[in-house]
Amino acid sequence: MFWKVAKFASFVLFLWITMGALAACGQLELRSGPLLTNVAFSKSEISPNADGQDDVTEITYTLRRTADVSIYFENEQGEHFYFRESRRRSPGNYSVLWGGVVDIPETVDFGYGPVEILSRVLPDGTYRWVVEAREENGATETVSGQITLRNSDTELPELQNFTVVPDVFRPNQDGLLDDRVSIGYYLTKDVASIVLFLRDPKRPDLRYFIAEAPGLVKPTERGYHSYSYDGGVDLNAEPPPDGLYELVGEARDAAGNAVRVVRTLTIEEGGKPRADVVGGEIDWQGESNRVVLLTLGDKLCFKAYVENESTVPIRTSGPWPGQEYRFSENYNTLAIAQDEPSWLQQDGAWRFGINFDTTGVDFPYRWAIGRKEDLEMRLIDGVEQWYLLPGKRGEVSGCIVLDEKLPVGTRFWWGGLIHQGVAVVNNNIDRITVQLGVP
Repeated sequence: MFWKVAKFASFVLFLWITMGALAACGQLELRSGPLLTNVAFSKSEISPNADGQDDVTEITYTLRRTADVSIYFENEQGEHFYFRESRRRSPGNYSVLWGGVVDIPETVDFGYGPVEILSRVLPDGTYRWVVEAREENGATETVSGQITLRNSDTELPELQNFTVVPDVFRPNQDGLLDDRVSIGYYLTKDVASIVLFLRDPKRPDLRYFIAEAPGLVKPTERGYHSYSYDGGVDLNAEPPPDGLYELVGEARDAAGNAVRVVRTLTIEEGGKPRADVVGGEIDWQGESNRVVLLTLGDKLCFKAYVENESTVPIRTSGPWPGQEYRFSENYNTLAIAQDEPSWLQQDGAWRFGINFDTTGVDFPYRWAIGRKEDLEMRLIDGVEQWYLLPGKRGEVSGCIVLDEKLPVGTRFWWGGLIHQGVAVVNNNIDRITVQLGVP
């Protein structure tokens, strides 16, 4: 029995050694043959213009060993145009479609600033094609042939007059002109794809894509295109961090011609503005148990504090704290009466307001969210602009002279924080009842 087991084990060992030797011989045979074989182009003539007819040819080849592969085309003047250059490839069979496109990195100026050509279709003509494989030891094998291109689409999809205004951008909803960026260009032909994005030169893989608003032409159609970019703050998102960015536009047509346009854009003081009434409290003069008792002709007075809880300055405008209103006035009529145009409605400016339940105007009584000594004044385009800086508090106070009978049903009064033209940020702050008697 022992003899039979030993004999079987010897037989298995013999088979294992024999099969290993055969496999090694086969491997040696594979590795010792030609490096580059079965090289072929399926078509010797193509018309790369994306019309669906003979647009591409299939390139096939086989590698026996690992090598760096290049595929290039040579015109009658001896110029080389690479489709693939020194691409590392493992042993195996390969197939790739080619539609006349080559990567020729080049920066040109068509009269409206630098344009990067990313790829382009070769012009009509007969070219010598070359497939080259180079091993680590320097041994190189090449196979070549001819291909003819006819009716090539070589027109580049230009982004003419690509403009970015302004080039210093402060996306913080303060309502000034630098709150948004206007981007415009004329696309010279229909394209397969177009993208517009911000790119940090220090982190080029991080991109902030910008969508085009609906217009008369589709984003990929020939014609004029415009964008209005707010950094995302209008959607309650934080904009990209402050810094220097590249604003990039890339267009690629159906044939494979592609260009890139780059302009610089600086972001400063960007962020979603946020503020609150400190403690949600208003110090109503004479208030007791949520009720203020007044007589016709008396004043309803208050004091409150507003804090900037964001990372960006918050713009505000008068009337200034301490200002009195008559009951029949509002911030617009007061501005006209006192010839203070900055007190009129200004989109983007923040104000503290007082409202009551039968008013026909939301928050008719409004004040700046701080005294001048609480704020920072900046002269912008020759106009004084006032800002409550991040982390700072502004004191607000004022009075309303109740010099006439209140509308029937008027009972409740309250405060609010208004980001004009954007939203009532805080409403129904510290609601009270005002009882007005007649002397």
